[in-house]
Amino acid sequence: MAANGWTWLVDEPEGWLLVPTTDALPSELLATWEREITEVIRASFDDAPEEQADDETGEALNALRERVAVASVANLRAFADGVIDAGAVVAATFRVPDSAPVPVLVTVGIEPPDDPGDHLMTALGATGGHSVAPPKIEHVDLPDGDGMRVTRLDLDPETGGAWVSVCLGRRTEHPDAVVDTVLQWRSQDLLQGPAMTELLDELLPAVSITRSAP
Repeated sequence: MAANGWTWLVDEPEGWLLVPTTDALPSELLATWEREITEVIRASFDDAPEEQADDETGEALNALRERVAVASVANLRAFADGVIDAGAVVAATFRVPDSAPVPVLVTVGIEPPDDPGDHLMTALGATGGHSVAPPKIEHVDLPDGDGMRVTRLDLDPETGGAWVSVCLGRRTEHPDAVVDTVLQWRSQDLLQGPAMTELLDELLPAVSITRSAP
């Protein structure tokens, strides 16, 4: 991806994958990717312990798993296609127990060197919104910049359902610009929060940014 004279990419850590967009691959390769990832998701269900079941129940369970795997891939692809125009990519992790791949939004922004950080704070969810409690803001020590993690719980104004989000940011300062990396995860599965906090810490170093123009 390119952004204002800078180029960035995500080097997939183990247990992660980058979700391609429709325009990223030829249709044949995209179909192959979808088949392979569907099978990986389907196979992950086989690794889970299960109770003994009769043949009819087993067939129904297998059919359900197939539908879940197909729907999971379709949802990942739709998510990736929906954010590409905003300059974002979607990475998904297989490392959350008892879950289909969990998507994370990855963005990189370039700001003037005197930027006060308002864009970064907003992207991380540190301000605004309808949080049921003040966002939890943590400063994170990073070897290549200043880090910040924001965890918050929100209520959907229409359904009243709870949403948890964990966002991790990195700001790297240069003489002529500041470069912000933001990882965003959001879900109604509140129990995934602790695992995703650790997994975002793992993903952030995999986002590398280089200057592509003077």
